[in-house]
Amino acid sequence: MNNLEKEIFQRAYQSYLCGSDSYNYKFASLSPNMLRKYDSAVKNLEAEDLITVKYKSDDKVKMFITEKGIDYGNFLL
Repeated sequence: MNNLEKEIFQRAYQSYLCGSDSYNYKFASLSPNMLRKYDSAVKNLEAEDLITVKYKSDDKVKMFITEKGIDYGNFLL
C-alpha cells in the first residue's frame, strides 16, 4: 500500500470510528497527474476489498469501508 492509499484508507477508517457509515474524500489537487494517482489508489483499495466506492466525481469520491477494511484497520491499531 503506497502513501496515498494509506492516507485515503486511514481517513475512511477514522470516519468509521467516529460513527459515520460513509466517507467523502475530496482530492487536494486536480492536476491530471494527481487525478490518475487518486484514481489508481482508490481502485487498489477497492480491489483489496478494503473499501467500496459508492460515487466518484472529478474532485471527490464517496466510499464505504468494508468488513475486511474494518478488520484491517483494527489490526493496525
